[in-house]
Amino acid sequence: MVSPVHLPSLTLENFRGIRSLEIPELGRVTLLAGENGIGKTTVLEAIRVFASRGEKRSLTNLVESRGELLLGFDENGDEVLLPDFASLFHEIDRENKRTKPPVIGISAKPAPHNLSLRLFSAAESGKQRSTVYAEDAPIKHLRVTVGKRRREYEIDNGYTGFRRLRHRLRQVRRDQNPEGWPVPITHESLGPDLLHNFDIARLWDSVALTDAAEFVTSALRLVVGEEVDGVAVISDSSQIYGASKRRVIVKLKSVSVPVPLERLGTGAHRFLEITLALAKCRGGVLLIDEVENGIHYLIQPTLWKLIFKAASEGDVQVIAATHSWDCVTGFAEAAAESPEFGILYRLEKSGDSRRAVRYSEDDLDVAAQQRIEVR
Repeated sequence: MVSPVHLPSLTLENFRGIRSLEIPELGRVTLLAGENGIGKTTVLEAIRVFASRGEKRSLTNLVESRGELLLGFDENGDEVLLPDFASLFHEIDRENKRTKPPVIGISAKPAPHNLSLRLFSAAESGKQRSTVYAEDAPIKHLRVTVGKRRREYEIDNGYTGFRRLRHRLRQVRRDQNPEGWPVPITHESLGPDLLHNFDIARLWDSVALTDAAEFVTSALRLVVGEEVDGVAVISDSSQIYGASKRRVIVKLKSVSVPVPLERLGTGAHRFLEITLALAKCRGGVLLIDEVENGIHYLIQPTLWKLIFKAASEGDVQVIAATHSWDCVTGFAEAAAESPEFGILYRLEKSGDSRRAVRYSEDDLDVAAQQRIEVR
């Protein structure tokens, strides 16, 4: 029996470059295709916000990752860099203060925990004044609503001078977990770039000394070959800035000394991080942007068959984006062989909104055989 997915559908309003988008059905494994700038990454980011239930770290990581920061001033007049939450909203009018800002809506029907985001001022929350300013105007804060529950995030610090980049968000409500606030969906997000050793080590810590560790090692053999004897994460004896530097090493049967992961190439690196993320977010959602990066075209079907199998066995819903034709055909081949549901959507422009054109497994099979463009 095929188990239900965590996000059965997606409706998106006023998020980044997308005014509106409806994806009526998401599969166990869903692949998003479409031209550059159409909004594939935006869709993955929206799902990440939804899965986190509007958690503050997830929101700020999104704006930080794109360098969306504002120059502001604290109560002492010192310059600070602040996360620009307005960048999350579609076509917000920063100059016309009379224009009511849009409300971001992210929902996954029939799930009950629909989420919305809205900018608000200190005056709206009953505060006398904001503690940070940008060009003599108070910084807008963020209101997150999930179902009937609401949280308000206020920025009270920023990146100052040459200090290590950091900031804090302070909740107006003091309780960290308001009664009835839904539990976040377990999720992991992989971007186009390869993960740093630190992030791989974090994922490895969740699977070390479990059956999942052997799954990861077996997956690596699909790229490197049967030479792979084991994988480990170690800490160097030297310390940098007070923290041990961790790195991934691989034991090969023909080599007496373990070799660093980097020596095996980008394909092995990408396979390792994808399989680790699959193991880490069992019972959750895995988001992969430009899933094909670093993977040779001949290995694409192997990758997708692994993803479908692991998603089914680990109750993981995978939503990925691609630019690659070889990735699409590999996905089609794996979807045809798997009992789990695989869906491909091509995102297209529809005025200032987006529409998702669905390709069934039969459509994909025909497209792959006749090389019909679906990217």
